[in-house]
Amino acid sequence: MKKFVDLFCGIGGFHQAMTRMGFQCVFACDVDEACRNTYERNYGIKPERDICTVNSDSIPEFNILCAGFPCQPFSKAGFRRGFDDDRGNLFFEILRIAARHKPEYLILENVRNLASHDGGNTWSVIRDSLRSSDYLTYDDPTILNAKHFGVPQNRERVIIMCKREDLGSLPPLPRPPSKVKCDLKSILCDHDKNKISGKLKVVEEVWGEFVGILLKNDLRMPKYPLWTDWWDTDGDGTSSDTPEKKSAFYAKYKGWIDKNKEFYSVNKELLDPWLQTSRSRREWFGAVRKFEWQAGDLRPDDGMDKVLWTARGSGIRVKRADYAPTLVALSQVPVYGPESRRLTPRELLRLQCFPDDFQYDEKAIYKQLGNAVNVTMIERCSRFLILGEELYS
Repeated sequence: MKKFVDLFCGIGGFHQAMTRMGFQCVFACDVDEACRNTYERNYGIKPERDICTVNSDSIPEFNILCAGFPCQPFSKAGFRRGFDDDRGNLFFEILRIAARHKPEYLILENVRNLASHDGGNTWSVIRDSLRSSDYLTYDDPTILNAKHFGVPQNRERVIIMCKREDLGSLPPLPRPPSKVKCDLKSILCDHDKNKISGKLKVVEEVWGEFVGILLKNDLRMPKYPLWTDWWDTDGDGTSSDTPEKKSAFYAKYKGWIDKNKEFYSVNKELLDPWLQTSRSRREWFGAVRKFEWQAGDLRPDDGMDKVLWTARGSGIRVKRADYAPTLVALSQVPVYGPESRRLTPRELLRLQCFPDDFQYDEKAIYKQLGNAVNVTMIERCSRFLILGEELYS
């Protein structure tokens, strides 16, 4: 039986994938206490806390090193400081442990932005460091998407697959499928839970009315973000609350703001009654006044009850309800329009391909799932690298 270690283990996405293949976990670590508790609760293994203080000699022998090393230094959602961030340098702790144990395979995961970070220099350092440690890996970052594996989530990640060079060459990478079949309905199970109310319900109603106005008057949905606070003012009511801030904001986003003002000016007679009525609703305030329709051209029966939408810090983002956007380590839980409810933790666990008997902490699970690796994607990569199976079924 092959054995693996689970570094930066989180809630065990790698663990799920590897044990499904019949492999045994002999060591895990993660700095987050809540993750360690969840890991122990589900797998009976108490992870070590700090990889930097782990004596590599104390780790039992193993064949496969798994690591979803910290993504914040490379993520668009963070400061993208890379190796200038102490967390970015944790990659070299992986190399330290690999140098001591010489496992047959390394399987690492990080955000898509790792591929282009620092103009590609970050990837070059990672690739060359792995090769200097006697591991083969692909020349370019391998960017995979969970939806290419039939998972109804648009989740792009860099997967770094490495093979000890004495074991032979890496298998050639196939192209991802041009057409994929995934259906968000396949993960739905809590149909009567998490019904939206309060501010979210008002948001659903207000933007639903807006979509209805466009359809009734045969208007096309703009393909740029709509910022209604700039339609008829210079950003009144926004966080740009001083003339200097407004001027700086306008200079930065002049193209989009000018398009917004033109859209409103051309359609003022139709949109103004809706705009003024909407602004009178106490809950329709702040970022929810921004709207980005990423669901393609309007369909005759479209509405907020036909799409999947998310309230984000940047506004309301709308997508088709066939698959979910990338889960993030924030409480930005998508609203499933056809049932006017937020997806539940159990459904989000299914989006990351965790089993239904997985035990979790209600308060911590959203952040944990945003940081987790997708189990199915990791399992397919592992079978491809280690067992020689097809990457895409």
